[in-house]
Amino acid sequence: MTGTTASLLPTFPRIFFLYLEPVAIAYGMYANYAQAKPLLALSARSPTPLEVPALFLPSVACQFLLTTMLYGLAVLLSSPPNGRLLRLHIGILALADLTHWYGLFSTMAQADPQRGWGAALDAGTWSADVWNLVFYPVATLSIKIATLAGWFGEIRG
Repeated sequence: MTGTTASLLPTFPRIFFLYLEPVAIAYGMYANYAQAKPLLALSARSPTPLEVPALFLPSVACQFLLTTMLYGLAVLLSSPPNGRLLRLHIGILALADLTHWYGLFSTMAQADPQRGWGAALDAGTWSADVWNLVFYPVATLSIKIATLAGWFGEIRG
């Protein structure tokens, strides 16, 4: 029996991409949007509440990340071994980390229209939730770059 594209990954990246990251993303989406809703709370505390379209970009970034992850998992687990496809998948997930940051900082900038992006980048005012939203992609992007660079072992194929 031949393997799948996922079988080309070294052990740690395989565990990360097939189990750890999907669970972390699903949990993060649930925690942020179903329980705490920090972006809506941020809007409520804003001197000028955010219009619904201001919350659209973070929502779309989150949906893009989840859709990319689920589609990618389906491809990785069902396609014949293809190293190029695997590298493209990891690259798209890296792009999703960048859209995550843009959506977060854009929303924070809109929450304080007088300071704009200066407020978003003022780390002294960030809550623990914001720090988590900022640093989670640092870790995941590092793993993606390290995987593509071969630091965990060669991607076979």
